[in-house]
Amino acid sequence: MVKFGTLHSDGTITNERELAQSAILACPHAIFDPDHYRPDGTCKCDDPVEQARMIREWGYTRKDFK
Repeated sequence: MVKFGTLHSDGTITNERELAQSAILACPHAIFDPDHYRPDGTCKCDDPVEQARMIREWGYTRKDFK
C-alpha cells in the first residue's frame, strides 16, 4: 500500500488515503495523485473531465488518451 496525506507544520497529518501499489501501476500513466483514483482504486484516465484536468494542469495531450 502507498499512503498519501497532507502533512502540516505542526506534524499532524490529514486527508489520509491509501492506494494499493497495483492500482497505481494499473494506471496507464502511473499517476501518483490520490485524487486521480476512484474509491474502488480504478484510475480516471477514461474520464473526460479528468483528462481535461490532466491536460490543463499536468501537460498531457489528447494523444495521451488513445
